[in-house]
Amino acid sequence: MNKFLLFIVFLSGITFGTSAQTKPSTQLSIGGEFGFPVGQAASVYGSVVGASVKLELPVSQAPFYFTVTAGITDYLVKLTYAGSLNPATYVPVEAGGKYYFSKISYVEGDLGWSSNINNNYTAAKGAFIFAPVIGFSAPVYKKKTKIDIGLRYEGRVEKGGTVGQIAGRLAYRFGL
Repeated sequence: MNKFLLFIVFLSGITFGTSAQTKPSTQLSIGGEFGFPVGQAASVYGSVVGASVKLELPVSQAPFYFTVTAGITDYLVKLTYAGSLNPATYVPVEAGGKYYFSKISYVEGDLGWSSNINNNYTAAKGAFIFAPVIGFSAPVYKKKTKIDIGLRYEGRVEKGGTVGQIAGRLAYRFGL
């Protein structure tokens, strides 16, 4: 009986020790974004390029992270557009949540504020933005770093309607 209890204590120690070693860590990702405008923006702009930095903070042992994202996004004017118009440049700042439904696959939802930094922009300088995301984050080097690939819709809600985009994000993700 004593050997059995000792064995149970030993297994419990290994189990709890192992779970402590797999605690999620804070992650940072840096990447590029490439996409195309949708809705009213698609009549003038042909493509969207940008860059972003995302901080992921683990909320608990569950695969849920609180996210903070900042970046820069350029809506590039179509080559066939006849008018004189410059690219629209936005600086979005978002906060949200990311849930891993498998070891590498996730869904994410972000809300935030987007500021337009163009001098010639006639609409609101700032607007509410929202962005649902689906993606995966695959390990690349001894499972310490990852390549994060996501697909998202981002909508910038303005008085005249929503300026939207569908974009892919390719990022390098690592623990802090």
